[in-house]
Amino acid sequence: MIRPALSLVLAAGLALGAAAPVLASVDPTTGDTPGQAVMICSEDAATRASFQREYGERPVFVSAQDLLAARDAGERWEAPRCMTEREFARFERMTEQRAELRR
Repeated sequence: MIRPALSLVLAAGLALGAAAPVLASVDPTTGDTPGQAVMICSEDAATRASFQREYGERPVFVSAQDLLAARDAGERWEAPRCMTEREFARFERMTEQRAELRR
């Protein structure tokens, strides 16, 4: 009985976590939220339809380089952009490398 309930709780948590924007944290230096909210999205038809239903527009996929350039330029957008899991891993590596260079 505990095992199925735990599985349901974990599944619900994962579903909520997957729906949350990846880069929606507050900037500690300014207190502002970034204008570049990005979600990890699949590239299948169901995900595209769901995104369009939620945000009223088709998903726009960005690369790690696109996101860094938008952040550096101060670009802002209303609806979140999408990124594949692989591209998000690349983005994380790039931001870690940038942080190491600034030290």
